[in-house]
Amino acid sequence: MKINIKIFLVIVSLLWLMPAVSLAAEIFFNSDKSIFPERESFLVEVFMDTEGAQINVVEGTIIFPEELLELKELREGNSTLNFWLDKPESTEAGHISFSGMTPGGFSGTDRFLLGIVFETKGSGAGSLGFSGTQALRNDGLGTKTDINEISFDFTVSPSAESAADLALLDTNSPESFTPFVASDPSLFEGRYFVVFSTVDKGVGMDHYEVREGLFGGYVVAESPYLLKDQSLGKSIYIKALDKSGNERIVKIEAQNGGFRLDRWGIIVILLVVFGFFLQKKWPKFIQK
Repeated sequence: MKINIKIFLVIVSLLWLMPAVSLAAEIFFNSDKSIFPERESFLVEVFMDTEGAQINVVEGTIIFPEELLELKELREGNSTLNFWLDKPESTEAGHISFSGMTPGGFSGTDRFLLGIVFETKGSGAGSLGFSGTQALRNDGLGTKTDINEISFDFTVSPSAESAADLALLDTNSPESFTPFVASDPSLFEGRYFVVFSTVDKGVGMDHYEVREGLFGGYVVAESPYLLKDQSLGKSIYIKALDKSGNERIVKIEAQNGGFRLDRWGIIVILLVVFGFFLQKKWPKFIQK
């Protein structure tokens, strides 16, 4: 009877401790297959299982064998991370770094982070892996959560079957967004700047362009963008373009409320007036 009581106490103790055990989040790869022929492109996607945690920042590095694979394309369209601190890119051979966040946080078992298109080179066996992955909880403190990094093993073989075409057709514009003008003593010496950001659920965002005034030209820009017209007398146009060339343009109306013409506006008005003058005077010149 005493033995049964001891066993009972041990079981109760274990059950008591189980809720305190924290499961680590997982970051992993997913692909339709793991054996590929030579000189063929394939897509591998990166997912995260938060194991119930509410995550708002994820960063890390993906490592791939450059002797077997060539990086062809990075796809962040429709990513759970909707604001990139550092967009996915390869700044070092065999490495892809990324850092992104989701305001308000996210959780779930299969949350898509990014897609990678590789092209195989010579035959051999290799592995995709992670390095230095960090995930911060959405707790107001930026608490780090444990992460289990799961690698992806693959083989390149001349006898492997070819896969389907990976071309991604995207005809949709980037998502609608609301840019705004602001000023802050800690940025641009307190001068006015415009802030903007959006996402593209297809191939992903490529870049932004900004135009100040009706007759100004677009310039490639990053947020935050320092305005040239500090009087806020011109309307501001923000153009968002995805990697397929689809675009969305959003306008911010001039905020000073006054009527103000830029150089090109004055020129256009002068030309209109001059044309009107010629129209009135031209018949008289002919009569003479």
